[in-house]
Amino acid sequence: MNGPLTLNSTSSELTVERMVVDTDRALKWLETANTNNRRVSEKHVQRLARDMREGKWRLTHNGIAFGPDGTLLDGQHRLWAITMAGVPIEMIVWRNVDPDSMMAIDCGKLRSTADILNIAGTNGDVTNHRLATLRAMLAGFGEPPILSPSRASQALRRHEEAIEFAISNLPLVSAARRVNTAITRAVIARAYYTVNLKMLKDFCRKLTTGIVTSDDEGVIVLLRHQLHSQRGSSFSERIQRYGKVQRALTAWVKGENPSRLYPTSRELFPLPEEVEA
Repeated sequence: MNGPLTLNSTSSELTVERMVVDTDRALKWLETANTNNRRVSEKHVQRLARDMREGKWRLTHNGIAFGPDGTLLDGQHRLWAITMAGVPIEMIVWRNVDPDSMMAIDCGKLRSTADILNIAGTNGDVTNHRLATLRAMLAGFGEPPILSPSRASQALRRHEEAIEFAISNLPLVSAARRVNTAITRAVIARAYYTVNLKMLKDFCRKLTTGIVTSDDEGVIVLLRHQLHSQRGSSFSERIQRYGKVQRALTAWVKGENPSRLYPTSRELFPLPEEVEA
């Protein structure tokens, strides 16, 4: 696009221009034009800045919009992200946008990360269950990360086989509704890299059905009972469930059959990238 494109011939001509916005320009606009906008979400800015630094930012029709008086109407988070990332970013810049049009901006149904990835088509069929498993797997004993679509896409590609294994072997069935959760699948997805897959599949089948073949496998029955009983959703309760699944799986793989099940407090199934680090 060579120079601004005029879209109408009214007294306040609506123009659109494709341009590179660097840190200095972004700061200038934020300081002089950002006079009436919503509160900044620091987490959202950090996600955008990370994508910009890693070269994952893509030019879209969503850019920067100014009103007839030069007030910034849309794009403050993108501008703050440019200043945080410290890299110039190509943007679509709209000028002389009617302020009344803000009544219609961002009022539609928001696209979920799964929606965005399915539209992009680079990760196959992306469901919320897959994303929940991914986030729980990456979290481990911490808080599930908030992933931008690009980072979610990258992580899904890296761990696709592990996540598909966990989901297919811990299906969504009513009898295991509180057992086959994202937390349980996260442990199985992590264990995929180090545990014999035949054993791991057998563990999942017995955990799902509650049917074991010997008294020596009582740890699976114990885990299943405790997962059914614990219904809280606080951080500490989620971490306890995660630690108990890890402890039970480790005991079962080693042929141990404890009479009580306590959660482990350390990661027993590190991901390949965690070992490399």
